[in-house]
Amino acid sequence: MKYKIIIIANIAEAFEDAIRRVKSQKERNKRIRIEHNLCDRTLLWEGDNKVVVTPFPISPALFEKNLKALGFKNCINFFPGKVNIGLSDAIIKDKSLLSNIIKVVKDNPGIRISPYAVTPQFIKLVEFLREKKLKFIVEEMPCENSNWIIQFLDSKIGSRAEIDKIKSKNVCAPKSIICRNKIEAIAVAQWFHEKTISFVAKANFGEGGWGTLIFKKDDRGTWNKAIIRMKKELVADSIWDDGLIIIEECIVADRGISIGCPSSELYLSERGPQITYLCDQVVTEEGNFLGVALGRDALNKSVKDKINKASIIVGQKFWELGYRGFFDIDFVLSNENRVPYIIETNMRRTGGTHIFDVANSVFGSDWEEKAFILSRDYFCYGEKILSAKVILEKLKEILFPINNSKNGLIISIINKWQPSLGFIIIGKSSSEALEMYSRMNKLLNIKN
Repeated sequence: MKYKIIIIANIAEAFEDAIRRVKSQKERNKRIRIEHNLCDRTLLWEGDNKVVVTPFPISPALFEKNLKALGFKNCINFFPGKVNIGLSDAIIKDKSLLSNIIKVVKDNPGIRISPYAVTPQFIKLVEFLREKKLKFIVEEMPCENSNWIIQFLDSKIGSRAEIDKIKSKNVCAPKSIICRNKIEAIAVAQWFHEKTISFVAKANFGEGGWGTLIFKKDDRGTWNKAIIRMKKELVADSIWDDGLIIIEECIVADRGISIGCPSSELYLSERGPQITYLCDQVVTEEGNFLGVALGRDALNKSVKDKINKASIIVGQKFWELGYRGFFDIDFVLSNENRVPYIIETNMRRTGGTHIFDVANSVFGSDWEEKAFILSRDYFCYGEKILSAKVILEKLKEILFPINNSKNGLIISIINKWQPSLGFIIIGKSSSEALEMYSRMNKLLNIKN
């Protein structure tokens, strides 16, 4: 069979250092499962004609349903017999899987190999395959002698240091202080408190809300409890053990037209930076990432223009440093002047990549004017784990494409360890998408 791309769904591997610092084996395994669970959605990347390598097999029922729904005819799922955190290492160690991948590359000379994130393990896998004189390309590799740039920009402090160099009327970032250790972080937090400034404490390599603590000035009356909570978190959670911690001003989000946490994804090729999509992030009050909304009316024109300008400037800076591939920029839209403040960057594919790729597959390049799309990666449907077949049967009346139209529900993830799933809802408008969300709840017997 002819394939255009091999996708390496090395999601957990991207956070290996943080995961390995978790002291409890039980908690470490939980973290590994959380990241591996997201790999189902990689089936939705990059359209048709692909090989998707995941840590565990994608449920056959989900695999077949999504291929049929999206009109994909030439996709295959490979997976290792045994995996811990690193998928790239597991590929090298699994002779059968490795043999299958080598055969695909030989049968498709010049095929692209593309990861979730470029990690030291993935680089090792690429070098291993190149030693076998195989003909393939990896577009996401940094420029020569620039491998260091990935971890540097993926850290909260590294990206902030570079963004601070280009701050202007178009590129804004919160005021921040870099702390050398936990003791210094507590002292800086006290300073912010005395100045009555809301602030956020961030671990240098936190992700998805893990390693983020938010303290608002409205909590002054309970400050002693807040500082006790902060000290407890810094000691109890290994995510803070990296040493460096950033304390930054908390920008209060404008939750009017948008949820107040927009994001942009960019792709940096040899030609320069290109924005792939803009979205609005759905996050909890604690800062935990839940999903995204994108498409028609997800963001107003003024906000989009500001984010586009800032994103291209940052993208150009990172491109000049030698970074290549996907990354996103997370913003908070200030409720004072509707200015988007950059709060962090993530040097990998993002929580919206699969939604953007689905939108392109369904509608083409002008998808943004044709649909409003809601997505969530973690949605609890009850107390008992259901099989993929049962979930799909319960939701069959609203599954995409409803009556062969370009709207409906796509199940993107089915959790193997918890009673939860991920979804994409495609509607013509936000009201239609929200109505479909309500129908999904009723079909799953969930009371709001």
